[in-house]
Amino acid sequence: MPNASLDDIKATIEYLHEGDERQLDVIFSDSPRLIVEAPAGYGKTTTMISRIAYLFASGRIPTPKRILGLTFSVNAALKVKRDVAEKLPVLLGSQNSPVTLGEKVTVTNYHGFCKGILKKYGYLISEALRKDINLFKALGKITNGRGGVTSDWKEIAHSLSSDEQEAINIIDESVERGELPNAEEMNAYFAAIEKLLPLDYITHNAIILLVLAIFNRFPEVQKFYQSYYPLIVVDEFQDTNCIAWKLLESIIDRDHTQLVFLGDPLQRIYGFIGALPNIMEMATRKYNMTSIVLERNYRFRNNPDMLKLDKNIRANASTEFSPTINEDDVARLQAFWGATQQGEAQKIVARIQRLTSDSPDRVTILFRARNANADAVEAELSAHNVPYFYGMFTDDDLEYVEFHIICQDLFIKKFGKSKTIAMKALRDFEEIVKKACASKTGKTADSLLRLLAALIEKVSVDYADLQPEDKYSLILDIFENRQLKQAMEYVDAQVILSTVHGAKGLEWDYVILADFERSAFPSYFSCKTCQNYNSPGLQSRCHLPTPIPERFQKTALEELSLFYVAVTRAKKEVFVSASAKQLASFGEVNTLLSCMASISGVRLVKAKES
Repeated sequence: MPNASLDDIKATIEYLHEGDERQLDVIFSDSPRLIVEAPAGYGKTTTMISRIAYLFASGRIPTPKRILGLTFSVNAALKVKRDVAEKLPVLLGSQNSPVTLGEKVTVTNYHGFCKGILKKYGYLISEALRKDINLFKALGKITNGRGGVTSDWKEIAHSLSSDEQEAINIIDESVERGELPNAEEMNAYFAAIEKLLPLDYITHNAIILLVLAIFNRFPEVQKFYQSYYPLIVVDEFQDTNCIAWKLLESIIDRDHTQLVFLGDPLQRIYGFIGALPNIMEMATRKYNMTSIVLERNYRFRNNPDMLKLDKNIRANASTEFSPTINEDDVARLQAFWGATQQGEAQKIVARIQRLTSDSPDRVTILFRARNANADAVEAELSAHNVPYFYGMFTDDDLEYVEFHIICQDLFIKKFGKSKTIAMKALRDFEEIVKKACASKTGKTADSLLRLLAALIEKVSVDYADLQPEDKYSLILDIFENRQLKQAMEYVDAQVILSTVHGAKGLEWDYVILADFERSAFPSYFSCKTCQNYNSPGLQSRCHLPTPIPERFQKTALEELSLFYVAVTRAKKEVFVSASAKQLASFGEVNTLLSCMASISGVRLVKAKES
């Protein structure tokens, strides 16, 4: 399509989007500021790229200005970046090469964006930041969430007083609560950070907070970035925390910056680590944004059962669990259960054997949390010689955190000043990590090494065409953010065990949502706050109270969000499994089916035997 006209481009876009009215509303909207509710599988990325193409073609992106795309991980940023490079030239015409467009569109994550600013302007607030920010080791929280101090902090603890360590803790805890620190707390924090920088250490939050400090002290730098990016696109906007939101506010020119924020409130499951509640409504009000909801699910377009399940769970979320759903539209969710946890585990294994027999399909077993019930399923898999990958990591597991610290340290030592990251060098790095972890044994240690090998394979083969700096950023970002579990999608295993939180953003052919019972899904702590928890009238299953009391609405919606994320990890089919008795620390206890089985528009049916 050489020198394509605007009419040609519009026609191509309309054809590409199959006449999807909501997607086309986003793409061709005259509103400069859009906020798009875009669930997974609804064509979000394609819509975003077509919007960018249309703005380019219609002259609404001034030359030589750039577009800024922000995501929450480098892995997600690279996927978007590759789609932009592949699809924009097709839409805009052959005169726009991927290289040319790559110079116009910057796609990165929040920390990558801030590192770029610190490279240029960090020296304004600290002489130590004249050094390449990528050579600094990024520190997470001082403790691992269970009272233990992580090894990277142990190395430098002597360099900070107890008051300085507490100053850093205060900021980390504020961010997790979704609260911006006050000026006094920030001054104490920056004083402590200033001691870390000469030691080549920086905290994860400081990477953003130092940029905010530069903008505050040097408004001309802030104004440059406000004018440099006339369009800002943000993906997974529902997971924005308070400092990421402050950063966005800092680079938005209230009068001129065009905005496209895409997110799904129902997939906000990281509130416990700072994702702001109602961030999409907040942004809509603040910037007078036009709200558009995508309505067509393409992932399940040929899967009526999954399509109904997706639609009905979303209907419950949007109506405070009071949707009107016709009988013909009820989603039937396949289920199986056992009298005991052992019985449930046996049925799970039998189901997996049926699904994977003579088939390359992949199955994941998802749990609300790691517990004795999950251990029973794992034991049953082993007893039947069913190979599986153990991915039951939590972000604060000391072994999980420590492995990332080791990898980050060794990666910087090997590649810190390198301009090339070749396959052989990555294989060598993998061997170095293996030797460093040789004394670590057990299933978690084995799984972490498998995850690292899968990541190296992915970068070496599938991402071989990436620029060296992109490879470097991808790998380092995963180590810094403790996100190696996201490499589970690359692991060569037909059966995966994971938590729901760990599986977000990933997909498998089949999902078995295990322990679909009260006090397991939802969690014990959620169930305790429900007025039905001690109700003697409940029979085989629990029910959400009707109407849902105000004090329980937030908890109920959080559990529904987790349920939604869990079931939508399946590309083909999802099953739920349960047992009449749960394993607790003091033995077996009687339980009921989860209240999520009683929401409007969802009906459990006995799973087919073949």
